[in-house]
Amino acid sequence: MQVYATEIGKELKLTGPELLALEAASILHDIGKLAVPDSIISKPGKLTPEEFERMKIHPVVGAEILESVKFPYPVAPIVRAHHEKWDGSGYPAGLEGETIPIGARIISAVDCLDALASDRQYRRALTLEKALEIVVSESGKAFDPKIVEIICRRAVELERMARALPVDVEPVKLSKDLKIERGLAPDAGFEETRGSTPQAGSTHVAVSGTAARREIQKVCDFTQTLGGSLGVYETLSLLCARLKQIVPHDCVVIYVLQTDRLKAAYVQGENSRLFSSLEIPLGQGLSGWVLENNKPIVNGNPGVEPGYLNDPAKFTTLRSALAMPLRPPGGMRGVLALYALEKESFSKDQLEILLSIETVFAMAVENTLQCRQANVMNESLAGLVNASAAHRTRSETGELAVSTHGRPGER
Repeated sequence: MQVYATEIGKELKLTGPELLALEAASILHDIGKLAVPDSIISKPGKLTPEEFERMKIHPVVGAEILESVKFPYPVAPIVRAHHEKWDGSGYPAGLEGETIPIGARIISAVDCLDALASDRQYRRALTLEKALEIVVSESGKAFDPKIVEIICRRAVELERMARALPVDVEPVKLSKDLKIERGLAPDAGFEETRGSTPQAGSTHVAVSGTAARREIQKVCDFTQTLGGSLGVYETLSLLCARLKQIVPHDCVVIYVLQTDRLKAAYVQGENSRLFSSLEIPLGQGLSGWVLENNKPIVNGNPGVEPGYLNDPAKFTTLRSALAMPLRPPGGMRGVLALYALEKESFSKDQLEILLSIETVFAMAVENTLQCRQANVMNESLAGLVNASAAHRTRSETGELAVSTHGRPGER
């Protein structure tokens, strides 16, 4: 950010205090995000309108912080205006054209390029070429055309130049409760859902949360009636088969937290081999974010699940996800994640259905996994008992005797 901004500033003949202010603002422009909850900053998906309202305060808060520092050059005005747009559709004040400080116009375009060419929680980094295409498409709308022209001409050169250093800032009182009136939507768009209407060709029949809870409870009661005759896979298969009729999807994964990583206890559907191999660190990926923040997510990007591997060969063809935390009373922690091949495949109504069955579903999963652990322990104990009995039998029949010196074959 600093290299791009200062080099562009020099080409636009900025000198003295203006250039120093631009250099500082290139490092500090997002410092106001200290006032935004981390769950919003790290969300692996698009923001809801409510989350975007919280995000929009950060230029104002950042300017307040920097005004208290009392720089000898005008850093705060750049930070306050770095989300204004050339056509006047930005925020917080709706400035347009050359009424936007030149430093803010530079930071705005460079910040966009940097964001597109960097890994984000909700997508992998774009190539520099693709990122430049998107910046060019916003020339004359979001960005000053003169600045876009310089970026395109010098991008390869500037990519090779030095990195910026972080700066410590003293905490001050922040305007966390401020409501910003400007700004229609984030550039990435809002989190979208299909609403309550099923997609064309879908056989899904809408159900209420109460009806869904009854259906899942029936499956739970049925599996309990069968006792230990069903294994873990069979039990969870029955649960998830009924779930698929309630909320259609192409893949389902039940993740369980083990130490600090989420591992798949059950996987069924598209890309199941990939998901069954994952060990997602708490807080990373989509499911790691859901569990750490104890919040569901609608139409998140499944592609970020294997993101912690940083391996381009580990990718998924699934395009949307609906996930919620599982926290049954027994203490198990996990995530139910439904994935679909189409974008924006899930609705808020379907999320409400999942939330209505969360307790029943989570308890069923926990009980099933506890039964597996108990069975494994019983089998181990039974093996020890059988081995001990066999040992005693052999000793009594003279097949094997052990002396006080521990030598076999002696009476």
